[in-house]
This record gives sequence, C-alpha cells and structure tokens, in this order.
Amino acid sequence: MRDRDSWHRPVSRELTRLWREIPAELGDVKPALLCQVELALRVLELVAPDEPAAGAYTLLAGYPFARAAGLAVTPRHELMLTAVRHLLWTLRRRRAWHQALETYLALPERMRAYLVPEGGGPARPLSPTVVSERLAVYDAALATLPGFARRRLDLAPVGRSTFIERRRPASVTFPPELRPDLAPGHDLAAPRFGGGASIRLTRAELAETARWMDRTELAADTAKRGHWEGRLAELRLAPRSADGRDFTDSDELLLDGMLHLVGMVGAGKSTLMTLIAVWAARQGMRTTLVVGDVAEQLRLSALLRDLGLSATPVLGPTTRETHVQRLHRRLAARGLDNLLDHDDPGFDDLSTVCVVDALRGTEAAEPLRYTDAPCVSLLPDRAKAPDHQGANDPEPITLPDPYRPRGTTATPPSNGGRPTGAPHGCPVWSECPRHRTARALVESLIWIANPASLVQSSVPHHLNEERLRHLELAALRSDIIIVDEADSVQMKLDEIFAPSATLVSPGPESWLDQLHTHKIEELSKQGRLPLTDQEIERWSASLAVVTSATDRLYKLLISDTDLREWADIEYFSPWTLQEKLLADWFEPNGPSGAPDGVRDEAELFEAYENDEPEPETDTSAAESRRAVLTSVFDRFRDDPLGGQGPYGDPTDDLVSLAQDLLTTLSATGTRARVIGALNELLTSTAAPADDPKWLVLTARRLEFTLLLSALNQRLERLTFLWPQVEAALHLDSTGNELSRRPPLDYAPLVPEAPMGNVLGFQYLPDERERDDSGRHSGTLRFFRCAGVGRELLLSLNELGSDPAADRPGPHVVLMSGTSWAGTSTRAHVLTPVGAVLKPSERSLAAVRRTVFRTRFLFDDNGKPISLSGTDQKARLPVARAIADRLGSPGRGQSPSPLEEELALVEDDERRRAILLAGSYKEANAVADVLHGIERWHGRVRVLAADDADLEQAVRGAGPAPTIAGHATALRRGDLAAFAEDPRAEILVAPLMAVERGHNILNAQRNAAFGTALFLARPHPRPDDLALAIFAINDWATRFVRDHTGLDQGTFTALVRQADTLDTAGLAFRHVARGEWRRLLARRYIYSRLSEAEKQAFAWDQLVTIWQVIGRLVRGGVPARVVFVDARFAPGLARALAPGFQATALPSDDGLLTRLRSVLAPYFEQDADPARFPDPGDPALARLLYQPLFEALTDLTHHRI
Repeated sequence: MRDRDSWHRPVSRELTRLWREIPAELGDVKPALLCQVELALRVLELVAPDEPAAGAYTLLAGYPFARAAGLAVTPRHELMLTAVRHLLWTLRRRRAWHQALETYLALPERMRAYLVPEGGGPARPLSPTVVSERLAVYDAALATLPGFARRRLDLAPVGRSTFIERRRPASVTFPPELRPDLAPGHDLAAPRFGGGASIRLTRAELAETARWMDRTELAADTAKRGHWEGRLAELRLAPRSADGRDFTDSDELLLDGMLHLVGMVGAGKSTLMTLIAVWAARQGMRTTLVVGDVAEQLRLSALLRDLGLSATPVLGPTTRETHVQRLHRRLAARGLDNLLDHDDPGFDDLSTVCVVDALRGTEAAEPLRYTDAPCVSLLPDRAKAPDHQGANDPEPITLPDPYRPRGTTATPPSNGGRPTGAPHGCPVWSECPRHRTARALVESLIWIANPASLVQSSVPHHLNEERLRHLELAALRSDIIIVDEADSVQMKLDEIFAPSATLVSPGPESWLDQLHTHKIEELSKQGRLPLTDQEIERWSASLAVVTSATDRLYKLLISDTDLREWADIEYFSPWTLQEKLLADWFEPNGPSGAPDGVRDEAELFEAYENDEPEPETDTSAAESRRAVLTSVFDRFRDDPLGGQGPYGDPTDDLVSLAQDLLTTLSATGTRARVIGALNELLTSTAAPADDPKWLVLTARRLEFTLLLSALNQRLERLTFLWPQVEAALHLDSTGNELSRRPPLDYAPLVPEAPMGNVLGFQYLPDERERDDSGRHSGTLRFFRCAGVGRELLLSLNELGSDPAADRPGPHVVLMSGTSWAGTSTRAHVLTPVGAVLKPSERSLAAVRRTVFRTRFLFDDNGKPISLSGTDQKARLPVARAIADRLGSPGRGQSPSPLEEELALVEDDERRRAILLAGSYKEANAVADVLHGIERWHGRVRVLAADDADLEQAVRGAGPAPTIAGHATALRRGDLAAFAEDPRAEILVAPLMAVERGHNILNAQRNAAFGTALFLARPHPRPDDLALAIFAINDWATRFVRDHTGLDQGTFTALVRQADTLDTAGLAFRHVARGEWRRLLARRYIYSRLSEAEKQAFAWDQLVTIWQVIGRLVRGGVPARVVFVDARFAPGLARALAPGFQATALPSDDGLLTRLRSVLAPYFEQDADPARFPDPGDPALARLLYQPLFEALTDLTHHRI
C-alpha cells in the first residue's frame, strides 16, 4: 500500500498554524483536504488546463478519460495520472469530489492556491500569501510514484507479554536466551536481472535445461521421472507473424513485457512453464509461477526441490488449517491411517506450529488455537508494580483450569492492570516453523503462488516495514511471472474484487436455509454444548437474527409491490434506503434516484491487521436537521440492535423499533410505535407528516430499512466470526466468501466498477411458480463490487514498474488453452495473443481423431431423459435413472451402454470412463447405483471434495474397500492417482471439479481415460450473481479499449462527444449503470437471452467442455466423448426416440449446434482475416479448436 499522506505534510504542517482563521462552520475540515483538492486541480492544470474543475474526478477512477479526450499525450502525463490515482483515489467518485471542491472554495482565499469561477469553469492559479511554494511540493508528488507506507514493528522484550486468547488475556514469558537473530527482509530496490531487458529464450537453451533435469532426476533416483527432453520434443513454439495474421514455427520465444501465449489443451503448457522456471533459476533470475490451488503449489514445489532448486510456495495464513486438514485427509485416503505416517513434505510448508505455545503461563490448560498465535499482537507488561502489592511480594499463584475451585476464574498476573500500548512482534518469529516459507521467499528463485495467496496475503511485518501484498512484491522482485490457466485466474480476480452470494432462493439449495439446518444438526448432535463457547454463541445468535430478519423482509417483498419499486430491488442497501428516506423528508419534490455507490469505500476493502479504519472526510454542508438525522441513521446502521448503546438520542428509538420488528407478534401495535417514532423524526422537516396515507407508506419503508440494517450488520458478524467457529461446527470454509474483501492496497490500481463501487442486496422475483393466490417468491442476493478485478491481470507487467526510476516491470506470460475464446465474458483474455504453443504433428493427428457422439436415454414412455433443466427436487432421482440405464445389461444380458462405450476405446491401457454429473451429490447418486450393479461392483470411484468427511477412500494400488451400497471415494487432490488403482474402470465426478489442472495419466504418460460421458450439460445457476459480474467486467474492458460491436459504441466516441470531462464521466456512468441493471434483471436462461448473449453463452460452455475433454487428450491421444443429457440437443433427442418416425434430423438444435456455429466463421475456406476484430483470429481458432470443430461437424448419433 502506497503512502498517501507524507507528500502533503510540508504544506499541511504550515497551514495548521493558520487554521484558526477558517470559519467555525468548517471546523471539522483538515488542512490535508485543501492539499488534496489542490493536487487534483494541479493535475488538471498540467494535463487539461481548459477543463472545468468539476471533472477532475474522472482522472482518478482508473479509466482512460484523458487519453480518450486527447489530453494525456506524454509519458510525463501518464506518470502524473498514475501518481495522483495512488494519492487521491478516495476522491474518484463524482459526489465525493464535488463535496470536497465545494468545501475548498468555502475556505479563505488567502489560504488557497486556486480560484474556480462561480458557476464552474477551469480552475485558475492564485498567488497564495501562505505556503507560497506549495506548487513545487505538488509537482514533486506528481513526478514519481509514492513510496510504500511503513509501519515499524518492535519485538517484544525479554519477560512477560500479554495477548488475547479466546477473547481473554493470556500471558507468555520470553527468556533472555531465546532471542534469535532477525530474519533478513526483501530488498525492494534490488535491480532486475539484466536491468529488465527483454529475454530471448531459445529452444536450444530449453533443450539443455530439459537434459539437465533428466540427468538430475536420474542421479537422484526420482520415483516419477519427468522425461523432460522427450516432452519438450513434442512442443512447437509459434510466435505471431509480422503481418499479424498467422503464427509461424520458431526456435525462439521473446519475453518483453506482456506475452499472451495460448496452446491447444494438452499441448504441454505446464511443461513449458516448468522448463522456463528452471532455466531462469539456473541463470540467477527469479520467477513467480501462478497455479490453480495449494495442492498444485505443493506438488510443483516438491518437484523443483527434488532438482536441487530453491522453490517456495506463497501461502496465505488464513486458510492454512484447512489445507493441513485436506492434506491429512488425502494421505488417509491413500491408506495411511496412522497420523505418524503422515510425513509429506507439504506439512513443513503448511506448518501451524507456534513456539509461543510452550512459553505460556500456568493458566494455559489447552493448546493455543491457530488463530490466537500472537505473531504481531504481543503487549509487553509495564515495569510498574501494582499499588496494592509490595514491590517484593510474590505474584499470586493462579491454578490451571482443571484444578481451579469451582466458581472462580483465572486472572493472569498483572502489573497494574492489563497492559496497553502498541502491539509488538514475536521475538521468536525468525526461527518459528510456521513462518518458514515466508522467510525462505527472500532468497528463493522460484515462487509458486495461487491467485488468492498472491493477491490477498501480505508480506510479514517481521521481514519488511513496507506494507505491501505478495502480488506487489512479486511484481517488484520477479524477472518473469508466468500465469497458468490465465482465463481461470481472470475469473478468480473478478470474484475477489466482487464477491457475491445467493442468500435465499426457492428450493432446498438455499445457502441460508442450509446453514441454519446445519447449525441445528450440529448443536443437536452435541447436546448444545458448543454454545458454552462465547464465539459460537455469538455466531449462533447472529445467524438467528439473520434468519429472522430475512423472513420478515421476505414477507414485505412478496406482499408489497410498491415497496419493491421504492427500494429498487435490483440494488438496495441500508445506506441507499436511508438516503431515499431523507430525500423524501427534506426534498419531497426532488429527484428520488439512488445515491452514487457506497457511503464509504473503506467498507469494500480489507485493511492491514491492527490498522484503525481510515474514514473518509465528510465535506458535505447539509442543513443542521438533516445532518442530525443522518448521524442518527449512521449510528443505527453500525449498531442496529443496540449492543453499544444507549446513545441518548433518537438512535435508541430506532434500535427499539428494530428489536420490536424482529420479535413482534402484533403487527398493528408495532406499526403504531413506528408511526409514533416517525413523527418525532419528521420534526422540522419538509415532509407532509399530516397526510395519513403518506405516513403509513413511509412507516412501511422505515420498517423495511430497519430490518435490512439488522440483516446487514448481523450478516457481517456472521461472516466475521466464521473462522473462529468453523472447526467446532464443521462448517464448509468455501461457504464464507462474503467475509473476504479485496485488500485496500489495490484500490488505486484496479479501476472502480463501471457502475460505481457498490455494496448491497438484490431481490430477483421468480414469476415461474405462483401459489393459489397468485403470489410468487424470489431470490435474495448479496454483492460487494470493489473494482474490475481482471484489469489487475491485464496490467500485471506494469505493476512493478517505476518510470521515474527508469525501472521496467516484470516480463509476464499469460498461458492457457482457452484464454482466447471469442465473445466469452468469463474466459476471453483481451491481451492480444503473441504466441501459440503447438503440439507435434503426431500428437495433433492423434487428437484430431477425437470422436463425438450422442447417446440419449429414454424413459419407459419414450421421452428423452435430461438431468439439466430438471427441478432441483427431482435431480437425484433422474441421476439414478440415468445411471441405471447406462450400467444395466440389455435384453438377453447383452452389454450395457457403458460397456459398449468402453469397448469402443481402441487402447486397452485407456479403457476407462469418466462420467460427468452436475454436482457432488449427483455424482454420488450415480456412483452408488452403478456400484450396486454386479458388473460394476467395486470398479466405480466417485470424486469427493478434499474437505468431505468420508468413511471410505481409495487406498493406492491395494484393494479398494467398499461399503455396501456405496462406491469408493477418491479425493479431488488425489485425482491424478486414479490410474494407479488396478480395479477402477469408472470415475464419476462433478463436471466443474475436473475442468482444469488435473493430469490423469497412465503408465505410458497418456490420458488414463479413453471416453467421457456428459450426464449433464454445463450450465451455471441462473441466479448466480457472478455471471453479472463477469459480464459487466467484460463489457467495461472491451468498451474502454474501443472494441467494436457493442450497443453503446466506443469509449473514445463517448468521451469526445461530451463537452467536458465531467459530462463524459456522467455519460459513462449512465451507460454503465444501464448495462449493469440490464444484467441484474435478466434471467440467465438460454431461451431468454439475446442473440449476442447466446453467442457469449456458447463460448462460455465451449471453454468448459473443451477443458474437460483436455483431460482425455494428454499425451497426444484421441478421445471419445458421449453426450448423454438430452438437453444438449432437445429436438434431436426427440427425433431419435423409440417409435418416432423422423424424416430428417434437425440441423439447428441446442448447445451442440450452437458450439459448431460460433466456430464455423473461423473455419470458412475464404475467411477474410480483415473482417475479424483481430486479423489473427481465424488462425488462432484453427490452432486451438480444430479437433473440437471437426468432432462437432462429424457428430454421430446412437440409434435404438
């Protein structure tokens, strides 16, 4: 995180001496605000001197308004804009800037350096009589990037320190002899290898590296050798040709800034990534590899360490316990039931040991919890002796908990009460096993990260005073960054910066309903004993309020159409509703639109541990009564149930009403109390309080606002307490996405969301199902949009650069087999492709023999069976029916359909099938049915999540135990070991669980599966808000890059049609909000999508299907793919039904046809490259998707 304060201190310090001259009504304004406004006006003066001051905020939001308007035309201008974004990003919202500018103009003129004409216009410089040299200070701030913010961390001294354990004080005593040397930190100013010059990597160098790796593995007698030279021989590098229309084979690969490198699935991108990392390490260069998950980090780290290289995983601290449990479970699943046999090297990287645990006082009766380790939270005791005790008196003895008399509590020894002061660091950190990997990163030449650990984890304060995240550190210290599966990383970044969740939806799959049910089950099983833990009791109480508030809100949302329209159910929050109420009371005839974004953008981001929140300066000059009511509502929103009260003002009345609304059994009595309180609030406002109808209407709106505030605040507490209760209540760690915020460090780096950063709820009515009275329910969703996450990936090569110091950024390689994907809103990476990785001619010829066929199943009435599109309640019975028809013998004990498909696999070593279902539940249902059929008994494995509690699992190459009626489970992290099980023929898995990152190979290093059967069509949940996030981010990134084909035109045209930057900013926000609201309101159902959206949908599903098929072509072998779900081609399935006499099969039908049609233009013989967005697109489509297109074109059908 960059330092946003030091730059103005030479000016603000001088102004502070004269600040008593400002008017009393501006007493809360700080000199820093004056400096911030003047810095923005200085940028406007230098970049766009004729632009009105009102438009300065457009230069701070991360969108290229200045460039589009033809203003920022020099590198100096670009540097200034980058610097000012770091320093003034909190003023990037139009409203915040205008309020700040209005306050600035109210300051005495002799204090100011700029004059803005009344009514607006360009700011003109003045000659200030105080701090006259301030412009030089501003210019210096704009001439370079600000340095990183720093925070000194002192280590706890010898003796006793206090920390908090389970919300209670605990103590630890550090002896004098336990003071290891400090660990060296990262040198952020170290130059790059070769000064950051471009790298020309040759095939000869890669070949020599591969031979060295083979020799090293042979000498070390590595169990599983990589055969690197042979794998390299199967790869061909093809950079883009000079005319940009093709990709020609070459023995060189140029790394210079950003390189987008794609290759057909299974072409060997992981091989190339590993070879480049090893080559660079042997040259003394540092490489950061970004892979999919922690399991892959540990696997790759072990591989590289076996070669004698310094490779270290970048691991975040918050989920470490979860990953340790997953590793234990994977080892247990391999037959290692004794924990003493769990000696995987990954445990060293994932260590949860805390040395402090052994140094605690006698009150420590239980091991220290992982989350309570006082790494940076020690409070040394003060030397002062307590007044009530003689200086020579001994400390009172405190017995451990098991021996303490009943009714007494442990009181840790104290010197004059609980110590206070700045938190100190643990002095043993530099030798602590828990932080071994963090220390190893300092010297390691290969860093291996996953997107979350790289973006969200911070550099330990023990290593560096500078405060930064590992992504910033990697960009500063790495010579090369390689992002594997770049399209998947793009989606994860979007989700990190815009987490969302479906809280409640019709049906049994609702998140909140499942969570409530799970809580009841867990507490019932344990006799409610966990409630004696304070944190579990608070979490349970929070969940109860969330559930109750949701129920009451649903009653209002279902029954009151006018209320839904007023709340604006496409986006509402306690703050937006508060602002609407105040607008109705003070401006009854004014505009009623929702306010811009969020009240305080700090709500969207995560700060550093022990940081105090940094509130935004309130620069509004609202009238006193409205300001009073605003303060009342603000206090209520922060504490809607009064836990911090009483407040001695109307806040207490709102708290009482909220409690009443949550518990009342008399709606009439509660309404009367609401109206009574409302009349008090409306005193001295412009509201028509004497109108009974208006009063009742406003009372309903106030009730809704109060309930939503209670839901919002307790939902926040629920997610905050989740990590503390996760283990005790066996909660799913992946169900707590709402607790994760993007770090504040990225606020100036990532453009704000195009519609404005927002936080709130959405209610989506579901009109498909109505009750007898015609009422219908809906889906309640929560989202937090803090920026366009994918822009972080697209500008990664610029992150570590500093133009003022002539320091370039790292060389970045984006790799994937599907990151070029037409109009896909999820997978398509907009960076132009610079090179293609081709398989050998032999491998390509084999993969082109891939065969697609349909094999639809029918019920007893001849109706096609489909799992996709089936109601949630009926999906499991349908899945079992599909499994029974697939696995059961035919008439006269003829082979089953599954046996017939396996028999068609030519290679005996690959005669295995993977069956792809829609979820883990469906996979289990299918596997158990097959397991119950004699032919498949004991030969079926079902994929299970690494976190799942299982009673059976595959045990390596030994006999696989089974439980009657249940197939043997295989954990996802052990998927690569499937081929080592001699009895396993069938794997049933959720489609999305095997989409990427798993190479399941046989002894010949070819794909272990010969055939894949799609039992379900890939289709996202229609109520998944992430779809709207992907779509708006895709729209924004294409729009600002002036891609053609969008309904809104181009960004440059929009900006140049506007008279001023302010007008352009308003126009952009208007079109972006229109697109956002359209995306929120749509039902993501194929038949309801527009033609352009159907194209994008097809590309999205094409990526998913081709990635799954990629598991079957590893090693350059053909695949057999069978589409079983009738929804892939509904008309075709009906035409193939028994007894149906079809004259001709439909030619344009369903997803399979759509997949072929989106690829067809690129494969036309006379396709003109000039008519495509990029002239290289036809060549790319052929290189990436030719086997897929040919298989779709030659699709065959099984006829009964």
